[in-house]
Amino acid sequence: MANSYTLEVVTPEKVLLSEAVIQTTIPGVEGYLGILAGHTPLMTEIRPGEVRVQLADGRTTSHIVVAGGFVEVTPQRTTILADRAERVDEIDMTRAESDLEAARQLLADAVAESKDTKAAEGAIAYAETRIRIGRTGLR
Repeated sequence: MANSYTLEVVTPEKVLLSEAVIQTTIPGVEGYLGILAGHTPLMTEIRPGEVRVQLADGRTTSHIVVAGGFVEVTPQRTTILADRAERVDEIDMTRAESDLEAARQLLADAVAESKDTKAAEGAIAYAETRIRIGRTGLR
């Protein structure tokens, strides 16, 4: 397809997605980014949130929750290098709720403005996103 490009979502453990897509919406640190084919090259940090993908078949939309990382965009390809990521249909709600409680405890135990505080805040954001998206039924 002329108006499509390749999207890869990669974690340290695996390639979660490698498909031709029409559009991707990514949670950037300054707000959501909308990426289409031919986008100006960029590289930026992403925050915990939902990646929405319209696959090249035009009918299927994939939803992926990311914990943060980086995105590299070229006119022909977008690569998301995520710290952690999972498809919405793979979210274990019990585990997500347990992870949220553990992250909240880490934050309560962390020294203010420390590296541990930032890590706990990121874990809370990721767990809250997993729970919110998991409950919407985008499976």
